[in-house]
Formats: sequence, structure tokens, C-alpha cells
Amino acid sequence: MPSTASAELSVVRVVSAVLAASTLFFFVLTVSSLADHSRYVIAHWQTVAAIAIFGLPLVVAAAARWSSLRAIRIMHGGYAIIFTAVVVSWIPAFINGPMPADVAPWTVGIVGLSTASAAVAWRPPVAWAFLILSSLGVAPIRIIADGGADVSLALQFAFFSITVCAVFTAVVMVAMNAGREVDVATAAAQSSSMRAAALTARAEEQAHLDALVHDEVIATIFAAAGAGRSNSESTRAQAARTIERLRELHEATASVPELIHSDYLIQGLATSINETTDAAKFVVTGARHAPVPSTIASALIEATVEALRNSVVHASIDSTPVERLVDLRLSPERIDITITDDGRGFDPANVPTHRLGIVVSILGRINSLPGAQATVWSQPGEGTRVRVGWQE
Repeated sequence: MPSTASAELSVVRVVSAVLAASTLFFFVLTVSSLADHSRYVIAHWQTVAAIAIFGLPLVVAAAARWSSLRAIRIMHGGYAIIFTAVVVSWIPAFINGPMPADVAPWTVGIVGLSTASAAVAWRPPVAWAFLILSSLGVAPIRIIADGGADVSLALQFAFFSITVCAVFTAVVMVAMNAGREVDVATAAAQSSSMRAAALTARAEEQAHLDALVHDEVIATIFAAAGAGRSNSESTRAQAARTIERLRELHEATASVPELIHSDYLIQGLATSINETTDAAKFVVTGARHAPVPSTIASALIEATVEALRNSVVHASIDSTPVERLVDLRLSPERIDITITDDGRGFDPANVPTHRLGIVVSILGRINSLPGAQATVWSQPGEGTRVRVGWQE
């Protein structure tokens, strides 16, 4: 997924900025004690340790604005390791002890910064293990600092550190998990839209095929039948053009999945209706969870589009508006679509034989599919009703 579209990446960048701000806050609280603690460690250790612990989060937050999710995680993991190394390095750097009982090395009081970074960098089991080990590691440092005077106090401090760090870690994990869930939902929505678009494209291409059959294929056949009385060059050119369009249609529909969810049927049907006419009401009742063969879904959409197209072209009476309704009914066993209008209607017996929209695109195509049925009813002045359906 592109980084610009990742909610998790956005969350990690925000977490990086919050950790940087927290680091500055802890630095303000700690700076007064740095000078006091300097007499207990070797020269320059304090300076190097402060730069590493308080400076690196600022660098990470600044770099995160232009970095990928993976790069930011690596930087946070590096900071957690460096932080731990600094804490451990306090032991060989410790001199002139013991420290007073009410004073502790300043590094052990801000372990939460490293555990929060670990939550960004690593998977939860690793991050929680790091938290426990880092917090328990505080105990021996406290024991060394005060000369082993009060072991129980050191253990209490370690368990207190676990509790505090767990809060930071949990907040970071919850935020990142929310970002991942948003990304998953976004990917699912995009996939749904792509599938619906593919189904709609297939229906549109089939509609193009219907027009092609009506216009070019039939015309080509008629021209070939009368080749002795027509221009053979024109006939060959028309045939070549028709074959090329059929090839394009095959390539365009080859990638549609074999089975689709009924939601994709609804989306594809709604899109096709809106593209055919803005004067039709679309109603969906019932529900279906089982998948639908894409060939069935495409055929139903194509028949619906053809019925609406015929209604738009032929149903109007002067300037009187025509009401059109597409009623989709879903059930575990069936899918039924009824297309009605209150237009002028017609007598099916009087439909010219060269008008193939109803005969081929609706009745012929639907009734040729396993489990599918199509009927057309109309009377002059009574409107038209087309029903197409499929049953498993």
C-alpha cells in the first residue's frame, strides 16, 4: 500500500512526535539533577548519555515525516537498543558510590521512552518482553547505586517501572492497531470498488456488444449475403472492424472473477442504472450472503440496462415524464430484478423481427443461462414490465 495512504504510517509519525515531545518534557525534569549526578560517574559519560537519550527521539521525529513505515520502525528499534546500552553502561561508569537512598540514576526513571519505541518497532510479544526485561533491569542498577542497602526498595521500583511503562506501551500498541485496522478496511473498500467497477465494466462492454450485434454484425452479415451487389472492400473493412471490437471485448472481460459477493452485484447494478438514466428509482430488498457467478451477475445487469435503454428510447409519450423502477430482490435461493415503467407500452407481437434488443439481449441471453429466467410483459398504454432472475 502506498505510504501516503497508510493510516498506520500516520499513526506512527504522530507517535514519534509525541515521544519527542515527551523526551523534551523529561529532559526539563531531569536537567537539574544531571549536574548533581555527574560526580557519581566518570567524566563525559553524562554528556554522551544525555545526548543519546534526549537527542535521538528528536532526530527520529524529524526524519519520520519523510520516511517509510519500515524505516521509522527501524529507527525506533535502534533507539530502544541504544537506550538500553546507555542504561547498562551506567554500571561501569559508576564511581564514587554509594548514592543516597533517595537518589537513583536518572536513566532508570525514564525507561518508558525506550519501551514505547519498542512498541513501535517490534511485534507485541517482543515489545512486552523488552518492557519486562528493561524494567527488571532497573533493580540491580538501584542495588548497585545505593550499595545494596535496600534490595526490597529496588524490587518495588522495578515493578513500579513495569506498571508505568506498560501504560505507555499499551497506548502505542492500541493506536498502531487502530491504524492497521483502518488500512485493512480501506484496502477492503478499494477491493470492493475495483470488483464492482470490473463488473460494471463487463456489463458496459456487453451493452457495447449488444449494439455491435444490432449494428455492425448484422450489417456485416447482410452485406456479405449480398456481396455480389455490394462493395467487397467495404464489406471486408466492416468485418475486420467488427472482429477487432469482439477481440477487445473478450480481453476486457477476461479478468472478472468467477464468483462475486452480492454487494458487487448491487454496486454494479446501481452504477449501470445511473449511467443509463437518471430517471429510474432503484430499490433493494432482502439479503444474500452466498456468492453469485459473475456470468449470471453480468447477464442480469446487461438485461436490466437493455430494458432501461429500451424504456428511455420508446416509453415516452410526448413530453409526459415516465416513472421507472428497478426492483432487486435478494434471497438465499434467488435473485430477481423487475424493471417497470408506466410509459406507452407496446404489443410484443408487433415488434419487428430486426429489433433484437428484447429477443436477444434480454429473453435469449437470460433464458440460455442455467437457472435463469426472463419474461417481458407490455400492453399499449399500460407500460412495460421486464423480469429477469436466477435461482441456484
